[in-house]
Amino acid sequence: MRRLFLLSITAALACAAVMDVSAQTATKPSALSESYDDWTVRCATQAASGDNAGDTAKGARQTGDRVRGRECSLSQTQANGNGQRVLLVELRPAEDGRLRGNLILPFGLALQKGATFAVDDLPPGKPAPFRTCLPVGCVVSLLFTDGITQSLRSGTKLIVKAQASDPEAEVPFSISLKGFDAALQRTIALSKPD
Repeated sequence: MRRLFLLSITAALACAAVMDVSAQTATKPSALSESYDDWTVRCATQAASGDNAGDTAKGARQTGDRVRGRECSLSQTQANGNGQRVLLVELRPAEDGRLRGNLILPFGLALQKGATFAVDDLPPGKPAPFRTCLPVGCVVSLLFTDGITQSLRSGTKLIVKAQASDPEAEVPFSISLKGFDAALQRTIALSKPD
């Protein structure tokens, strides 16, 4: 009887030790969302079988037969009074210091005229073309140079202008840059491989 009792205690201690080691080696959460004033930082960890060398994406970490790569972006969504989304901008830092992403604008715009961008009172650049329209809206691919990124970091608003398709009137959109710099810094930090 005493031997059974000692075996039970030993088994319980072994289980506790395994649970403690498991808690210490727990992985980071598979998803993360943080708010920085008007901007949101989101990260998701992708997990896949690592049997093929081609499965290991740049910035991914390989552990045994699992590959985990973290994808992070900063975004802002604006909605009208009814809660219907008017625009969505999502950006990711590129390796070359630029920002890449997408802007989704509502339907009813003159797609052939594209959209222009300006930070605060700076003159707008040449129009960026609409790439396609999806059920959620029309998509403009974004590529901001390092200089424009610096202007975004110190600016107060990004002005996007497009033309309405009927009647042809200018349609301005104002994207707040409040919290942009902190959100970008956090996105860059989270995007670095561990």
